[in-house]
Amino acid sequence: MQLLQKSSDPLPAFRGWHPGEQAVQAIIHLPERVSIIAIVDRLPEQHRIFHTSRLHFLPVTTLDQQGRPWASIICAKDGMPGFISSPNDALLKIKARLWLGDPIIQNCSQLHDGKSLFSGIGLEVSTRRRNKFAGHISNVLLRDLDLDLIVVVTQALGLCPKYINIRSIMPFHGVSPRLIYERFTLGDEERLPDDVIEFIHAADTSYLSTSYVAAQEDENAHPSRVGTNHRGGRPGFVRVRPSDGKTLVLPNYAGNRVMNSLGDIHATPVAGIVFPSFSTGSVLYLTGKAETLYGASARAVMPDMNIISTICVTGFAFVENAIPLRETGPVERSPYSPSICYLAEEKPPSVSFADIILSLIKTRVHNDTLVTLTFESSRPVDIHPSQNCVLELTEFLRKRSHALLDWEEDESTVNDDCVRTWTVSTLPTPDAPCTLSITMRAIKGGLITPILYQLARSVDTQVTGEPINVADLKVCARLRGVGGDLPVPEPLAACDGGRRLLWIAGGIGLTPFLSLTRHVTDLAARGFGNWDVTLVLSTRGPEVMLRLIQENMSFSKVDGHQSPPGLEFSIHVYSPRFQLSESFPPFVSLMPHEGRLDDNGTLFGSVDAKFRESHICGPLPFVRNAMKSLQAAGVDTERVKRERFTY
Repeated sequence: MQLLQKSSDPLPAFRGWHPGEQAVQAIIHLPERVSIIAIVDRLPEQHRIFHTSRLHFLPVTTLDQQGRPWASIICAKDGMPGFISSPNDALLKIKARLWLGDPIIQNCSQLHDGKSLFSGIGLEVSTRRRNKFAGHISNVLLRDLDLDLIVVVTQALGLCPKYINIRSIMPFHGVSPRLIYERFTLGDEERLPDDVIEFIHAADTSYLSTSYVAAQEDENAHPSRVGTNHRGGRPGFVRVRPSDGKTLVLPNYAGNRVMNSLGDIHATPVAGIVFPSFSTGSVLYLTGKAETLYGASARAVMPDMNIISTICVTGFAFVENAIPLRETGPVERSPYSPSICYLAEEKPPSVSFADIILSLIKTRVHNDTLVTLTFESSRPVDIHPSQNCVLELTEFLRKRSHALLDWEEDESTVNDDCVRTWTVSTLPTPDAPCTLSITMRAIKGGLITPILYQLARSVDTQVTGEPINVADLKVCARLRGVGGDLPVPEPLAACDGGRRLLWIAGGIGLTPFLSLTRHVTDLAARGFGNWDVTLVLSTRGPEVMLRLIQENMSFSKVDGHQSPPGLEFSIHVYSPRFQLSESFPPFVSLMPHEGRLDDNGTLFGSVDAKFRESHICGPLPFVRNAMKSLQAAGVDTERVKRERFTY
């Protein structure tokens, strides 16, 4: 076949959210967090490299003849990466080995002329890296259990990593698939077998498949499509209703707030789900009628959740010892995952997960939007530089804030889960093991950050910039967990080349680099390692940001000098305005630039970026621009560590 040719830069895949997505966003009064332009019409180069070289398995979605979506797990016979290739940015070729019981066998065998919708999500479970795609199958060849697919990609999007549990997996050659159940049609009065329900209640990972069937009048603007998404949590986060034994209940945890899956279900009320076990190789496939419940309707089924999705199973299959992959160590649970939410008709266990309580003890207002909050934890917390904390503020938002501030809740707050993630800007220390600080910006149109900022401003109306003791206000939060992917650099001696670091921050994306700055300067002050750090900062408020950097430079006089040996720290600041007054120590070079960071690699070329360890943190447009500039400067973008703020 003739391969499609595309231009080099991906373009937006759609002109707007489809009717189902719009409806869900309206139901929950959700302010837009991710623009529709985040979904592009082909595979970015990073996605192509990722899919073809990093993945041991690929969760995918296909439709059966009834239009029901089924999620499958496909991989090579030996469980190794490389079973996917990408001839160009519009195509993926997949060569997989299937096993009996996988519904994709039947679905691909029944393909007819026309576009057979298809989607997948590439997810590397050892790193939480994830990207999804969708399109249609242009060619399929099924020989026995060997599947060859050619997929035309028309949509690509990066995903929220929040509920992915990290696990190390390796190929396993002792598989011997055994089909236990194959009931692609389940009667109205039938229940799922007890061992299948137990398997669901033990699972911490699943992949959800959905379908959007466009109305005829919407087909041109919002074409039909299928989707595949990750759903994860603590073991047992998906529940099965005891009353009928076949309705799955999925709590909706806040993610990137795109609402693809919920929007699909709203428009086309069917869904499939697959549960893989990487400890046994077993895999469970289910599909059925789907519905999403909101507010009081959701709480009547699962009392602690404001949004849930249900799948009433109409078909399932269960295969043991099928996946040629196995876990090689303990699972690292996502710090974002809340405690198990049990159904109203269940009796929950008497012992539940105990979260750490954080008490707000100080506030510090920096300017019209930026504030630092200092908390004291109920017990010591182990947090590393650049990590973030996941806080649940239900008690504060629903009760305490109303006693302290004059504000009223409206429809937009009802379905909020009150869970937020912020980078820890000041870490606990041996002298203060229970004290930590977070620096946040009040988000326009947000809920919790404006209220927290208003609280801090109420005790510092003149914006003095000084810490204010607020322990008497009795504001508390629950610490769900601690996470963060940016690595903590360890010292290297000059004879080993030292550390050459490049930190790139967009606005409030500076916060992980604050604790890293303290970490590096403290090591240098004690004579550990040789350090060459370049910080590139893009901000509208350079004065405040530079003051925060200066305050986190931990150093002491060494041999009578203020400059620790083996430390160079350069700061490039991009801003539309400057009134710089901060006084930095001698080892710091400050270089202001008017305007925005270039995208042609000029600055990064001048600082030898390709010879540095590069880390980026900031909003998605900034990250994209910085990545483009790094690539232009000759940097291998696969080696760039990045975090973005899209949720």
